[in-house]
Amino acid sequence: MMINVMTRMAEEKPNFPPLMAENTTVANTIPNDGIIDNLPQDLIIECSSVVNRKGVQGVKLGNISKDIAALLRIEASIQDLCVEAILKESKDLAIACIAMDVNCGSFEMAENIFNEMVDLQKGYLPNFK
Repeated sequence: MMINVMTRMAEEKPNFPPLMAENTTVANTIPNDGIIDNLPQDLIIECSSVVNRKGVQGVKLGNISKDIAALLRIEASIQDLCVEAILKESKDLAIACIAMDVNCGSFEMAENIFNEMVDLQKGYLPNFK
């Protein structure tokens, strides 16, 4: 969505500020799509991008250090599991996601956090089972 909005602004606005009419580098959240070679290509990443009348293009980084790439792949896997928990309305998967966070400490604490979250935000969450 953000990419489409920025691209349309760059393409369609005749009085676009001169900076954006040329190449402007901004931090942006976009699909990886070849920007970081050693991360999943369908991952959404935050990176430098060039914005101009041609749209938004991520600045290619190639391979990042293996330790950082490993941490990011773990976080991406947890986020995938989180989405699955929401789509399946699975309390067990949601608690597992919370428990995987290094700051959590235990499944018991994760269940307590989950229960508190559901109590506070039940109007915005699916009916976890």
